[in-house]
Amino acid sequence: MGPKRFHRVVGCVQKYKWGKPSSSEPLVKRLHLASSTTTSTTESPSSAPDEPFAELWMGTHPNGPSSIVGGSGQTLLQLIESDPSFHLGSVSSTTDIPYLLKVLSIHKVLSIQSHPDTALAQKLHASNPDVYKTPCHKPEMAVALTPFTAMLGFRPLTELRTNLLSYPEIMDVVGPDAWEGVLGAYDRTVGVGDFDTGVKEAVKSLFTSYMEMFPTLGPPALSSVLTRLNDKVDKTDLDNLVLDFAEQFPGDCGVLSPVFLNVISCSPGESVYVGSNTPHAYVSGEIIECMARSDNVIRCGLTPKFKDVGVLCESLKYDTYRPEVGKGEEVGEGGGKGSTRRYRPPVEDFEVRITTFKGGEGGRVDSGVDSGAILMVIEGGGTLRGTGGEEIEVGFGDGVFVSANTELEVVGGEEGIKFVRGMRNVG
Repeated sequence: MGPKRFHRVVGCVQKYKWGKPSSSEPLVKRLHLASSTTTSTTESPSSAPDEPFAELWMGTHPNGPSSIVGGSGQTLLQLIESDPSFHLGSVSSTTDIPYLLKVLSIHKVLSIQSHPDTALAQKLHASNPDVYKTPCHKPEMAVALTPFTAMLGFRPLTELRTNLLSYPEIMDVVGPDAWEGVLGAYDRTVGVGDFDTGVKEAVKSLFTSYMEMFPTLGPPALSSVLTRLNDKVDKTDLDNLVLDFAEQFPGDCGVLSPVFLNVISCSPGESVYVGSNTPHAYVSGEIIECMARSDNVIRCGLTPKFKDVGVLCESLKYDTYRPEVGKGEEVGEGGGKGSTRRYRPPVEDFEVRITTFKGGEGGRVDSGVDSGAILMVIEGGGTLRGTGGEEIEVGFGDGVFVSANTELEVVGGEEGIKFVRGMRNVG
């Protein structure tokens, strides 16, 4: 009998301030405590009512590495290093898992940020390694488990123009030239679409002027906006979001970010992909997130952390568009008895699969993917069977590392089973 292909793993919880409070029983907390109970960790299940549970990490990231259950303190990385090709497959050129699988429970808006492409990441890492810790890109994908709201990319020019006219106070920050630049770009593109080469430059000038001038000209303009909105009877969704951000981050430049950025809503099962150099912020909801294993974040608002406004404004893509909301593709695993939806980004670093079986139903869920996979049970439980007859029982909150090229079969328990897998996007 060869090496084990299933290894129970326990993840790491991050208690950032934007996470959902313990008293609301966030998914991150419930998954973690269920896993902690199963794995007999020493962490107490009790927590303060307002203690935030933000993220559950599964992977080999040094800031939150997963550990092998029953491995006498062995980390997942140490396991993989013992036989990289067996555990990660022939496509891997490293002993590190190239992705990080997370669950997020979002109570407050995350910072407005972007992630650099590889070329910029290398440059930033070389010049400022204390802030930009790796020379790698950081694309990511979010799959909604509950209703999920996010900001992503710059709004279509028509919407941007409408919002500027609805928030005239912004002209006091950006100046008339930047303001008129966007309105003029709209006038040039009526009936044509946002294809005029001057559109990107106009939006860049507007957003850069806003970010650079906000520290001196922004506070009085923002105060005027908030006074007007609080007195307004028929508030729009945009108005309410601005007021919500103002309560969360008083006086922050990001309070007015929804004027510029798309606000999108995803139902459970829907997804969004965040590519390089794209402004975004997650607003609310609970999600699965999978991302390239990198720490590179360029922030500009809605955060007390370091804001690298100049780098962000110079590096952003200023495309004006409505982001695509994905639904995944049904891949027909399980012999027709279950359902697997596959979420594939346009990068090789990762993909996400979410599989569901009813109670007592089961089947093969892949034919041996040439990638190590991290599996996390998010509903119910059941049995995993692998190559060579290996078998383990799993329940809600359990994490399992599945070595590459494993013939994986699953049978749902009495309540059925729903689990997430992160793996390389191997085609």
